[in-house]
Amino acid sequence: MIKGSLDRLTKHWCQEIKKSEFMKTYQQYNDDELIKRNKKFFENLTKWIEEGTSRQEIGAYFVDIGKKRYREKFPLCELNYAVFLGKKVFRDIILNEAILNSALECHQAIGLITMIDKFFDLGNFYLIRGYLEEMYSTMVDSKKLSDEDIKKYFFHGSFFKLDALFS
Repeated sequence: MIKGSLDRLTKHWCQEIKKSEFMKTYQQYNDDELIKRNKKFFENLTKWIEEGTSRQEIGAYFVDIGKKRYREKFPLCELNYAVFLGKKVFRDIILNEAILNSALECHQAIGLITMIDKFFDLGNFYLIRGYLEEMYSTMVDSKKLSDEDIKKYFFHGSFFKLDALFS
């Protein structure tokens, strides 16, 4: 059901982006670009559900997105809201189309929703880490701040690279 809904999911997500007052940066992109970007997102969710993708694979995917969106000058709050909208769209379609005929099917649906929640929540966690890591790299490359200054803005555990700074 999910694989057959990928186009509809991405188009619905795009519509949500376009009508949201919080998504000004995303709204600068045309529908085709937004759909292209988000389709990969839903494909990864589908892969995770079907194949049990590891936390490391999910993390790497979202860290990469976070870094890219930082370089593209997206506000971090828009990234977080984009993931929220993805989760909302996905759950809406799944819940509206699911015909649950038994207690077992209800139990399976709850398991699927729990799995989906984990994907989106882990996604946000790693997206933020990637974003902050790219911000950190940009600040270090600018050579405008000392290590001590950077420690004032980025705390231990913010992302992977920073851990070396605190050791």
